[in-house]
Amino acid sequence: MRHRDRGSASVELALLAPALLTFAMLMVFAGRVVDARATVGEVAHSAARAASLERTPTAASSTATAIAAAGLQEQGMACTDHTTTVDHGGLAAGGAVSVTVHCTVDFSDLYGVAFPGGQTIEGGATVAVDTFRGQP
Repeated sequence: MRHRDRGSASVELALLAPALLTFAMLMVFAGRVVDARATVGEVAHSAARAASLERTPTAASSTATAIAAAGLQEQGMACTDHTTTVDHGGLAAGGAVSVTVHCTVDFSDLYGVAFPGGQTIEGGATVAVDTFRGQP
């Protein structure tokens, strides 16, 4: 190494460190978004399945909402706001129940990556109502 090159590695590291740190934080953010989407989708499927087993549209809607709220809490999703939309289709045999869950996730705990207000994650699922089930 020549005398004039001494210390250049330290300068390069000092210049690249913020960019590498920002890249690492963005990877953590992307991982949390992917995990949140998977969790919300799984919760929506559980809620749709539970709603499809109910006998009345009112019971289907209330069950889906309760299952979604419990599932989000059980999975550790810290939603600042969440809504559950249920389309029960009258619960006709052979029909389908669709549930959509919206969860606003706050990412302000990620140091160095400022995302004010959070991000709304949406998950949906459609489950068939059993064709051979008895009428209510």
